[in-house]
Amino acid sequence: MDIIKQISAHLVEVADKPAVKSLDERLLEKLDGQVSDATAEEDRDALIHQLAELLPNLQQDPTPLTILIEILIRPASYTFSRVLDIQPAVDFSSGLKVPSPPINMVTLLLLEKAKLRTSDTDIVAGKPEVVASLIQLWLSTPDTAVSQKAHDVFLGLLSAGEEGHGPVNLEDASHYKPHHRSLMWRRVFGDKDIYESIFRICSLRNAGQDGQLNKRDKTVAQARLLDLLVKINCELIRSMQIEEVERRYGVVQNGLLEFAAVRMVDYEDDVLMHMTLVDFFAELIKSNHSLIQASKTLEASSITTPSLDFLLHWGLHSRTMSYYIEPSAHSSLDLTYLYSRSANYLATYCSSYPERFNRGGRECADVLRHVMEVLKGVSPGQWAQNMIPKHDLHVLASLPGHSLIPNRIDRTPLFLLPTKPPNAAALQTLATIFRGPQGGKIDSTSSSRSVARALYFFYLDENPRMWHDIIKAAETVALKDEALAAIALIGAVINASWDLLPTNRVNDSLLLVTESELAEKCHSSQPLPPSGVLAMLAPPALGAVLPYLLRPAQTFSNLVAGGKGDVESAAYRVAAAKFEVLLSLKERLREVVQETGQLGEVVTAVNKRLALGVLGGQSDVGGRVGTLEL
Repeated sequence: MDIIKQISAHLVEVADKPAVKSLDERLLEKLDGQVSDATAEEDRDALIHQLAELLPNLQQDPTPLTILIEILIRPASYTFSRVLDIQPAVDFSSGLKVPSPPINMVTLLLLEKAKLRTSDTDIVAGKPEVVASLIQLWLSTPDTAVSQKAHDVFLGLLSAGEEGHGPVNLEDASHYKPHHRSLMWRRVFGDKDIYESIFRICSLRNAGQDGQLNKRDKTVAQARLLDLLVKINCELIRSMQIEEVERRYGVVQNGLLEFAAVRMVDYEDDVLMHMTLVDFFAELIKSNHSLIQASKTLEASSITTPSLDFLLHWGLHSRTMSYYIEPSAHSSLDLTYLYSRSANYLATYCSSYPERFNRGGRECADVLRHVMEVLKGVSPGQWAQNMIPKHDLHVLASLPGHSLIPNRIDRTPLFLLPTKPPNAAALQTLATIFRGPQGGKIDSTSSSRSVARALYFFYLDENPRMWHDIIKAAETVALKDEALAAIALIGAVINASWDLLPTNRVNDSLLLVTESELAEKCHSSQPLPPSGVLAMLAPPALGAVLPYLLRPAQTFSNLVAGGKGDVESAAYRVAAAKFEVLLSLKERLREVVQETGQLGEVVTAVNKRLALGVLGGQSDVGGRVGTLEL
């Protein structure tokens, strides 16, 4: 390849006069896109060897050369065995230790090739100085990009599959025993010096001492360690490995995870690291919630995972929750930073362990009480001005539907969500609750689907003007976010995943109403619609929603809001969102027609409207002009 020969000749000139001859970056950039598996191996190897000889002696920014090496080794055919053949031999340890981000990056790129084959990963595991240098670089370098790349390489080496077919599933801690599978895991968790280096680098005990990071850099290392532990969340990090090391840093039971979550962070005096720690807890309980195995022989309140067990055992679960449900017990400074994090943790917990939360007794009652107190304090003016408790709405949207059934408490926080004045976040919360559990969710059971339907009818009975308010919001394009949220709420109900409640009492205290009792409580003498699409075709939705969807898109000749471009964009986006909901209505109606043979005339009307396009019969020119007359 001529370009390789040109670059090679240029590098010879640079090597002859390293202090005078500058790298021709434009020439080097020409190689990108021209290297593939078809490139002659001898040409590529010769250029890599030339670069390896030049880099240590280069007296200018080596970044162009590191990029060039990345291009040359990018093809899949360039394996770790080829890396080991580079002459002079790659000194991985020195390349990781040198305080030069470009050199660090090229060393990591070469080392990364080992993660593709377990045999190559084992070669790296057999070089303790390389593993130690990789960990040191990952945790200690001040360069964020280098640290992230080191993290990726380290995780890739730990995750290498036994047969080289990709990473092992690290989530399934019940079956995955990494110390029995990988020499890399044995090196990290079985080599005393390497294992202790993780503790030593991250511990605050030696901050500022000779050869150690200062406190600020220690906290950066701590955050990096927490980020990795979530991704390798398995039994190995929760158990004692080398007790001599672990006990030296105060660990008594749960190994590296105990050190990181309980001992390592000075959470009382470092609120920013406390924030990081709470985020870590949320990710931790989410990372292996697939291990939840509810069975008829297991009490729902006992459903747990090793991660949640760990947090419960050390009091971390209750401590984290307290910033949300007991704000008066904490300082205003802590709440400024931790209230939102605690709310996110709670939302994650409720989403991942809905059955446990439902049967949590006081914990469930405390959360509901606090959400109600917050929402009661929001005035109509605050809803209108979007001065809203967004973190509490996130919690409310994440609560299991069973906990929101009105007769569990005097009232339910669900009833405190307004449709007037319209607020996008409130409407989005209603949409999430009414839609019901989606595929893949932990609580996507028939019981949860029937509860979502019950909550819709409870709310509609409490707020009979709901659909009148929603349609008014959908037509107020000047409030684009509220209009889009209102349309999304219509779509959520149309596409809702619902089931009927049982006709008789069942042995499930969470279902407090039967189908007939729901109709009675909602003051209906007729059976309630079984699905969301049929609910749209029943009063009070029938007189508001369907006529709105069938109407052409509006024009706004008198609208002044943010400039012509903003108006045009808002009007069309609202029209397009409405059109998408109409398409969903058509699909759901088609299913009803196939099952019952009814509602054919409604389908005809919907098809007629769809045939007119997004704007509903208005020409593109007319629609655009209507939005631009200011």
